[in-house]
Amino acid sequence: MKVRTLADIEALERVPLGERIQQQNVLELLQEAARKYSRGVAIRYLAGTGPDAEVEDVNFYQLLRRTIQTANLLRSHGIGHDDVVTLLMPSVPQTFYALWGAQIVAVANPVNYFLEASQIAGIMKEAGAKALIAADPSIFPDIWPKVEAIRAAIPDLKVFRVGGAGNVPGVIDFDSERAAQAGDWLLSRKPLRPDTLAALFHTGGTTGLPKLARHTHGALALMAWTNTLMFDLEPGTVLLNPLPQFHVGGSLFGALAPIAQGWTVVIPTPLGARNPNVVRDYWGLVERNKVTVGGAVPTSLAAIMNVPREGHDISSLKAFVTGGSTVPVELIRRIEREIGAPVIEGYGMTEVHCYSTMNPLHGERRSGSVGLRLPYTQVRIADVGADGTIRRNCAIGEIGHVLMRGPQVTPGYLDPRHDRGAMLAEGWLDSGDLGRVDADGYVWLTGRSKDLIIRGGHNIDPVVIEEALNRHPAVETAAAVGLPDTYAGEVPMVYVQLRPGATATSEELREFCRKEIPERAAVPVQVVPIPVMPVTGVGKIFKPALRLDAAQRAFDAALTPLRAEGVTAMVSVGNDATHGTLATVRVTSAGGASREAIARRCTELLGGFQIRHVVTFA
Repeated sequence: MKVRTLADIEALERVPLGERIQQQNVLELLQEAARKYSRGVAIRYLAGTGPDAEVEDVNFYQLLRRTIQTANLLRSHGIGHDDVVTLLMPSVPQTFYALWGAQIVAVANPVNYFLEASQIAGIMKEAGAKALIAADPSIFPDIWPKVEAIRAAIPDLKVFRVGGAGNVPGVIDFDSERAAQAGDWLLSRKPLRPDTLAALFHTGGTTGLPKLARHTHGALALMAWTNTLMFDLEPGTVLLNPLPQFHVGGSLFGALAPIAQGWTVVIPTPLGARNPNVVRDYWGLVERNKVTVGGAVPTSLAAIMNVPREGHDISSLKAFVTGGSTVPVELIRRIEREIGAPVIEGYGMTEVHCYSTMNPLHGERRSGSVGLRLPYTQVRIADVGADGTIRRNCAIGEIGHVLMRGPQVTPGYLDPRHDRGAMLAEGWLDSGDLGRVDADGYVWLTGRSKDLIIRGGHNIDPVVIEEALNRHPAVETAAAVGLPDTYAGEVPMVYVQLRPGATATSEELREFCRKEIPERAAVPVQVVPIPVMPVTGVGKIFKPALRLDAAQRAFDAALTPLRAEGVTAMVSVGNDATHGTLATVRVTSAGGASREAIARRCTELLGGFQIRHVVTFA
């Protein structure tokens, strides 16, 4: 059935979950896909973006066989069922064999290979990793130097190298040894029950201390159905996946779920959307591969829409799918107006095995909302106390904490200390986001209750920025927040209160951050000294006031071109009962322009922000 409304979802849930989902684990998902679609293309890997670039097609049968070979390879080198296998892999076919092979025979731990070696080693130690699968410099040059540093930090690690030629002492050649393994049966069968641990994904900020969310086989099997349900597209659908495989969007919605449904997943080069050529030749990729569903985070979508489409046949496109951060409504409207393909926005988390809500392709898509809850996942808007106590349910339209519960929700973090404040009573997960639900069940995000900064889908822990600046001799205290940005959604900025009598310029403090913060994405774009840090009644820094100030600065700067055109306009940003935060532009002098023209210009300048705006005239 096509899902159009919340009533359709409730009708699906009348069938018990055990009857609805026949496959119980990753192995069964791949086996069933191989049985149904055998010689169809499961993965299409593009070594480059041009029409003459090398293309490698992997069919469903080959995918299953190579995944089993990988599982047997790991087992043959002593990797046990409870051992953790870390992956430092860009997007190449071997990444999927390694990810799912490790899940079948052990526990997979995909890690962001752009992190510093010390951060990666910290995540691996937290996970208790026994093995590492990493790409040779011939695939991506930046990974292997980090591997050498990691080997020094974890001496007993078994290391598998993907790609390259020649022997490396103490390193196992992944490709040749995998090919020598049996691909029709498992040497050692791990019990794969629905609650069996399949993977550990790091979350809660890719900077700072790792939080490892546990993924189970049963939740992955459920996700493989729910995350494609809202599309109701047939086998043979082609999904263009430019996301990295250490991210749930890339490896779960972008790979496991579509492959389980018989779709073809197109992987555009090892770096995906991080490769500027992928964005530059996006429409050519769509045309040559007859892409049905285009997927990207909002920042990439915005960049793609600035690429000329003339001369390309993109009639195969039926939809775009996005998530990771809220999509500006004006961007959605532009895509649907110019391309004619609907934008399906959803809301997901690592802790919920990817998407938990989504707008329906065949029903009403409410731009600005993240859609309806997916089957068998409850979504609740609640008033939650500082101690994690759920005090009451919020009324329709009232803003509160977005809570989720159900079999797709993680059973918790590897370190139970991280469960505090997140895993609440009766199995509810506090997402850390604020939102509301309308009368028809659509979820609208309005802000965050936690301090996490999300830069283009990339999580940044503000503590890392604050701790760095607190080491500066002139800084008394620091507070990092997200600065609204029309491209990245938000970028990190930081407010500082200097010590009495101390002096330091903003640029001096930014340069200090560049040296002290190991990840470039976390370096603040602005450092703003303020006389006194706003605090609560008990003396804690009051970040909501700083977030409003940051938004005020962003909107004020964005209006500069309007003022240069002779229009006098002031902007104020404040709390709003419906939208969470609302920017109000007050025009006091039109400079000869009509109100309609000024309103259109404001939309051009401000429509890319996630925060809503209104225009008033004096």
